[in-house]
Amino acid sequence: MIAVEKLVKSYNSNRVLHGVDHTQAQGEAVVLIGPSGCGKSTFLRCLNQLEIADSGRITIGGLTIDGGHMPRTSAEREQQRQLRIRAGMVFQQFNLFPHRTVLQNITESPVVVKGISKSEAESQARELLAKVGLEKKADAYPAQLSGGQQQRVAIARALAMEPQVMLFDEPTSALDPELRDEVLRVMRQLVEEGMTMIVVTHEMQFARDMADRVLFFDGGQVTESGTPEEIFSNPKHARTREFLSKVATR
Repeated sequence: MIAVEKLVKSYNSNRVLHGVDHTQAQGEAVVLIGPSGCGKSTFLRCLNQLEIADSGRITIGGLTIDGGHMPRTSAEREQQRQLRIRAGMVFQQFNLFPHRTVLQNITESPVVVKGISKSEAESQARELLAKVGLEKKADAYPAQLSGGQQQRVAIARALAMEPQVMLFDEPTSALDPELRDEVLRVMRQLVEEGMTMIVVTHEMQFARDMADRVLFFDGGQVTESGTPEEIFSNPKHARTREFLSKVATR
């Protein structure tokens, strides 16, 4: 479902990704862990084309994009658009439109980007709101919701585009523990339903319980990869052990 080859990304003279390779099967849940600033979020943003890689290749759901330049031709821009549709993304901040209702936030992209009818989009949105436990909040505005509820709306909004892959960039880091659990429950449900997912998180218990594979990022590279049991119980590299010991003492 996902194949990344030698992905490189720099900001001016600061190289953030050093030739990252990654492959992931359909239905596999992968969690990225590692210190702040190690390239995890940049990696996700390159997959979703929010950032354009300097070089390398990204394939999602059979569609391939090469790094190295901004899309110029109409064909290249359409290819980028299709890749973004395949890879839904949920951010640390909820990024909901404050002047639109929950229902309007969810239906906007399916109507504008995919061209489906408003009635079909609304029907789908209500089903997704029920899925994330917010069926009674369709007519509420974001300011009337808790942070956990807003993040669940953001998940429903991403799912409304029917992505083949879901990318989560520290989706619970801005939430207090009780609200965090609401969001993690929805994410666990998606894992159990077989959604292909990449999750950047500091939620080590989620990684232990729900990941098929855990990747340790350090210095813009994947320095260790394995099952949760391998990474958390018997990490091979000293840097992984050092990071996990610090996380455990927080």
